[in-house]
Amino acid sequence: MKDIPALLEQNLRTLEKSQPKLAARLRQELDSIDRLPLAEVRETSSGRWVKVEEDAPFFDTTPVLPSRNKTEDDSYCYLVQGIGYPPYLFHVLRGIAKDALSIVVLEPDVRLLLLTLSVTSVFHAAPQSARISFIAYDERSLIDEAMFHNVTPIGIFPLLQSREINHRGLLEKDQENSRSRLFKSFWESIRYYAEQLGNSPEDTLLGIRHGALNTPWILRGPSFSNLKEAFGGRPAICVASGPSLKKNVDLLKGKEDQFLIVSCDSSLISLLRRGIRPHIVVTIERNLMYDVWVPNVLEEFYDECRDILLVSQSVSEPQTAGRWPGPVFVVGKMDSPADRWLVHEVLGMNLLLSGMCVAHMAMNVALVLGAPAVALIGQDLAFAEDGETTHIEDAASATPEGIARERALIKREIPGVNGGLVKTHQMWFYYLQIFERFLDHVEEGRVFQCSEAGASITGTTALPLSRFLEEQRTEESVPPLSGRIQLQSASKGNFVEYQKELAGRLDVAKAGLSLCDGLIEEMEKEVDRAVAPALLPDRRRNHAIKAATLLDQIHASHKALAFIGQSYTHIAGSSLAKNRFLDTMEQIRDWEEVHRGIIASHRVNVRFLRQWLSYMETVCNPRIWSVLESYSSLNENEVVREIPSVLAGFFEGNGPQNMLFEKGIALSYLLNRVDMIRHEDVAPQDLWNLARFLILQGRPFEACRFMQRAYAMLEGKEAVADTVVQFLFDWAKMESVHDLIREPRFEFALSLLQNIPERAPEMVQQVELEKSRLLDMQRDFMDGLFRILPSCEERTLLSYRNRAQKALASQNLPETFAWVMKMGEFLEKIPNQVFPYMQWLAKTALDCRGAVDTAVDQACSDALAFLLDKQNLLASLGFLWPTGWASYLRERGIEVGYVQDEQSPET
Repeated sequence: MKDIPALLEQNLRTLEKSQPKLAARLRQELDSIDRLPLAEVRETSSGRWVKVEEDAPFFDTTPVLPSRNKTEDDSYCYLVQGIGYPPYLFHVLRGIAKDALSIVVLEPDVRLLLLTLSVTSVFHAAPQSARISFIAYDERSLIDEAMFHNVTPIGIFPLLQSREINHRGLLEKDQENSRSRLFKSFWESIRYYAEQLGNSPEDTLLGIRHGALNTPWILRGPSFSNLKEAFGGRPAICVASGPSLKKNVDLLKGKEDQFLIVSCDSSLISLLRRGIRPHIVVTIERNLMYDVWVPNVLEEFYDECRDILLVSQSVSEPQTAGRWPGPVFVVGKMDSPADRWLVHEVLGMNLLLSGMCVAHMAMNVALVLGAPAVALIGQDLAFAEDGETTHIEDAASATPEGIARERALIKREIPGVNGGLVKTHQMWFYYLQIFERFLDHVEEGRVFQCSEAGASITGTTALPLSRFLEEQRTEESVPPLSGRIQLQSASKGNFVEYQKELAGRLDVAKAGLSLCDGLIEEMEKEVDRAVAPALLPDRRRNHAIKAATLLDQIHASHKALAFIGQSYTHIAGSSLAKNRFLDTMEQIRDWEEVHRGIIASHRVNVRFLRQWLSYMETVCNPRIWSVLESYSSLNENEVVREIPSVLAGFFEGNGPQNMLFEKGIALSYLLNRVDMIRHEDVAPQDLWNLARFLILQGRPFEACRFMQRAYAMLEGKEAVADTVVQFLFDWAKMESVHDLIREPRFEFALSLLQNIPERAPEMVQQVELEKSRLLDMQRDFMDGLFRILPSCEERTLLSYRNRAQKALASQNLPETFAWVMKMGEFLEKIPNQVFPYMQWLAKTALDCRGAVDTAVDQACSDALAFLLDKQNLLASLGFLWPTGWASYLRERGIEVGYVQDEQSPET
């Protein structure tokens, strides 16, 4: 189109600033036509009929804008689906609330978009506070561009509560559902980016702790260039554990010399049991994945694993790399800012684009090593044909709990590799999206979906594995691994030179954390100023804006902290949107609570990062490094024999133990070299002392596992009473400590404390003080949980139980009874969890009737009346009544009879 209307040209130039790809695509559309489309408009009393070219007409009415209710948790994001005929969109934008933050316009009919941009100033019609973006094509890159402009800056969470403005006439007319498809694609992108936020900040911190503990293996591993020399240029087969794997996995037998075989961790044992030895195994998970596969594989195939290269993420449990008998290559996730900071910026080591699951990592390993063709097998991303089977039978990850969780997820249907539709769930679909985004940047025809069933993956070529093996077979064999992978000294030719370079990196990292400390202090001062009494609203808002700016500066100055705090950013953005005017006391309180929480959390985060940065710095000290090197040649039995002497050295003396002294670093390293939970030649006292060491290091979850093993070894054996009491007391304290993603086991800790007074009556007061402290911690934990998670029966019951226990510890029996009676709300839903407390209530109320304290006596009467009211329900559930209940019933004038129990001679 030669002559572009002036207003259209102006709008396209504005669009080029925010969405250059879309602007370029619209210009291409204009180049392909001679003129703008023509429209016929027929006015009626209730609206107008619009007919564009040869299309069916649609009815264009006055825009219906969503109502705003001040009592609602208002959204500040708007989705406009369908733009109608001008000036429909102009009126929509003019009618949107002035405090809107984001407007996304979806219209798949490009002709309508060009017409609107030709005759209306849409960018001027939108509220000044809002960013506006347009989505007209069902293409991932263009949808992403729109989101990057006005969705991701304010966060995904506010958009999840956005208000929709739908053009009814266009939706009714849309026979081909193009608008529905575009809307679906948009929401799939939203869900993808919401999932990309990762897990909780605590989960990221756990990965950083693992990365620090993995430092010796990060520094000792091979380089990518070394691996390319060994494996580069060979076609590769990536093996996952989907249910279709059993249909073609045996084709790999005898092909190990012709193809590079990369196994996912959960698939390894399936391959080895079939006599297939892969060249590489990859692992990515940070939480309990070690337990799922490593012990069983090493017990059954230890010698075979000597010739398998382990490629592990820095976030993975350090015992995985520490115990692996073959070569180890620990890398950071290129797609994680926290990993980039720890592994690349601080240590100067290797990164790998890894995605979110081990199958993504396997494919990327093969691609990075230069495989000209990559086959995916067992990569189903879907249930088997029966709609229930999730993995091949002997996959390490096919645990009953994991299978039950996946079967319980809501299923959806997606295109299958063999045609038709297959069933998947949202997490697998998310993994599928990641595959496809990776493949957008891989040359066509290089990756093949050779799974016998499952999902179709856009960007791959569907091909039976037998054909892939035949077509990609190479005469050049893959040489034996032994001797091919050369370990490096700290990944540098000269460790001393590397240590000097590392010292500079560590100084920069420490300075970055100090800068964050200063910014957090400034942010707290601005929050103090913003909530000061008797402040004019304008001045209050200025301080709030400065606090938000300082939070942005904190995240801009430290990418790892920004990644950890990304959920805080979204919460703060949402809070600022909701309370942006700070006009009322309620708004001020809400805003203050959010920002105080962010400040407190970031202080903990910075302290945590500083702790593990110091650990890494000490590991890399030449003297400490030489000590760890001397331990690296020990086998597991030798490590077990070495630990007690190192442990004794750590605890000797009366001063505070320093985790960064030589013995502390040595213990951390040795604990990663052996599985003390499963090793046979371990002493209970050593496990107890190791648990004390782990508590000092901030690792209570692992400490409690050691205590559990020690208890299992001591159970049934005689021991000095003082020793038993101290063991139980230490264990209870360990169980009450929060460890990142693991919840404290408060109830178990209380049960441990209950066992102490009968063995040590002199400790009653100390135990009661500890129980009170523990119950306070449990209440604070539950209150925090209720603030961020929806209520559920189990959590509410636990809250009632906590308050009852706290009241009992304070010797306030009436309040205790009141909270136990509140637990009766859940008698029908979760009776097994309520029964013990109802039985306690019945027995205690009967025993304490007639108490001198009238408040206690009245509480007993109220409790017994409560139980009488619940008698039929309790009886139907099999409740066992205590001695004295029959007498109470007779006092109430109720006749009591006895029924012989057929199972017992008693009545």
